[in-house]
Amino acid sequence: MSRASIADAVGLTKATVSSLVGELIARGLLSERGRAPAAAVGRPGQLVALSDETVVGLGLEINVDYLAACVLDLAGGVRFERFLRRENRDTPIRDVFDALGDLGRSALNEAEAERLIPVGVTVAAPGLVEVDSGMLLMAPNLGWSNTPLRTEVANRLQRPHLYVTADNEANLAALGELWQGHGQEWRDFIHISGEIGVGAAVVVGGELLRSGSGLGGELGHLSIDPNGAECPCGSRGCLERVVGQEALLKRARLDAEVGTSIGVPDGGVRLLAESAERGDQRTLDALAEAGEALGLACGAAVNLLAPNTVVLGGIFALLFDWLADPLREELEKRAFVAKCSDVAVVRSELGAAAAVRGAASLTLRAVCADPYLVGSSGR
Repeated sequence: MSRASIADAVGLTKATVSSLVGELIARGLLSERGRAPAAAVGRPGQLVALSDETVVGLGLEINVDYLAACVLDLAGGVRFERFLRRENRDTPIRDVFDALGDLGRSALNEAEAERLIPVGVTVAAPGLVEVDSGMLLMAPNLGWSNTPLRTEVANRLQRPHLYVTADNEANLAALGELWQGHGQEWRDFIHISGEIGVGAAVVVGGELLRSGSGLGGELGHLSIDPNGAECPCGSRGCLERVVGQEALLKRARLDAEVGTSIGVPDGGVRLLAESAERGDQRTLDALAEAGEALGLACGAAVNLLAPNTVVLGGIFALLFDWLADPLREELEKRAFVAKCSDVAVVRSELGAAAAVRGAASLTLRAVCADPYLVGSSGR
């Protein structure tokens, strides 16, 4: 946009906008991109845009069977993205953090080699995260509790000037969908992340809905069968005992190493998809049962929160073609709201990468909220 267009949009004088734009250019947050098309009268204005040449944010993710890192620039471009497949459940916590630290430093080194300036780090984890303290209170599928997530990661990145934050991976996946997917179009949606476990987050009016404690969204631990299988969380019949990746592989009788849809050609979720494509009846039955269970859980969520869209992410994005119809059918039976208006069921375009993209995006939102975090000339 030109400075004049910005002034019209925000209701400030052209002189004020010009001064502010000049400050943001000095900090490397905006850049000039040529002149606007010629108008009928007057000199064409100089266009300005978010700069992709100065600051970046780093997102890191710990999940049950992989680690991930992503660097995004201010314009949303992916400058680094890497996924490391590894089993984290039966590994000492120190070793997991060491591996994540190595991955994070590699990402930071590559960004700095391009003369980009990292402004912060956000860590995604599959469990209850106390955002203010950066403490991972409980991650049942990892077997972790009361883990100082933020401190452990910060110590290993060897960048004491970088601020580090942490959040639940389902929350960050929803934010990734909001800021890098179609979330701005939907505005009100529930994002369901499937991996070994199942998490969910709700976006209302383009904002992530948080409870007072910030610990909501554990859709995977909604009990759909009080007499069902025991869950690591201590309850029974939790949703993820039916629709999680390990549960699906067991129900389909597929002997496969657990692996997400991220760059793992022989992972369990890809084997499930290939088996379904071949028409294997046990796999189709397992996925139909999972779709029904998801519809049962979504029915309660839709009645309570009335989102206009249900987004299936993580492994559910790859398995969407077999999950969507039974989910919709069950949702139609269970959700009163679904009978009154259209509730779309859609596939996440980011899939299993949503959480780490959301983590990197959240880091950059701090700069958007307070550009003075970045000094003159981007320093």
